[in-house]
Amino acid sequence: MISICILLISLSMTVCQYACAQTRQASVIISGQVTDFNGNAMAGASVFWQNESFDDVCSATCDENGYYKISVPCGRHYCISAINMQEYPKSKELKVSSPDDMRLEFWGWNFIADHDTTLNIRYHRMEAYGVNVFSIQGATPAYQIYVRPMSLTRTIEWTKNQTAEANLAPPADKLEVKVFIDGEEVDVLMKQAVKEYFCDTQTGTGFLISVNKPDVRPTRPYSTFRIVLADLENGDKGEAIYHYEHKDYMK
Repeated sequence: MISICILLISLSMTVCQYACAQTRQASVIISGQVTDFNGNAMAGASVFWQNESFDDVCSATCDENGYYKISVPCGRHYCISAINMQEYPKSKELKVSSPDDMRLEFWGWNFIADHDTTLNIRYHRMEAYGVNVFSIQGATPAYQIYVRPMSLTRTIEWTKNQTAEANLAPPADKLEVKVFIDGEEVDVLMKQAVKEYFCDTQTGTGFLISVNKPDVRPTRPYSTFRIVLADLENGDKGEAIYHYEHKDYMK
């Protein structure tokens, strides 16, 4: 029993040391501004850190200028999101009457809170949902990004005549993709539409995006990917972030 306790304590200490190696704190301060893609402040928007059950770990509400500041527990968080429920189509708090004034939400995935930082967020009428990043072993040095674009304009149109194929994403030639790794834009090599299984009666479209891997060696155990999407047909935009952990990272 004692050895098991020692093992659990050791594992706990390892996770804590990894999560806040720079700060040696139990939490970090994250602050920033939430805006739309034109730089307009999203007053009253909420920013959430959530676990795998989408239960809130912590949350903050933006002031009238879109600024927020919050203490976030150190460690890896399943996702973060930003949303104003008064603009969200399915919300009971919805207060806008025109579909043109409705907004979706921002998502961040595999978020690692290990140091005080500024995180500015933008959201509009497209969700960049379900982001995952990986590299293919033994292949050309590149990253693969999976993302499900969900355009609000297309979703509203689809709900008028629902079909088994949920037409929420633009076709590849109408989807603009920009990818930034640690703040630097990288070349998009390829984007491929992928049929995604939603449930036993419905499918939708996701995209597999290949991007160049930067030559610069990372200075942290993870890199921050920012994926920016635009529907060239209707103007809906959105973005997401993902923290990609470097398995071969060495200080």
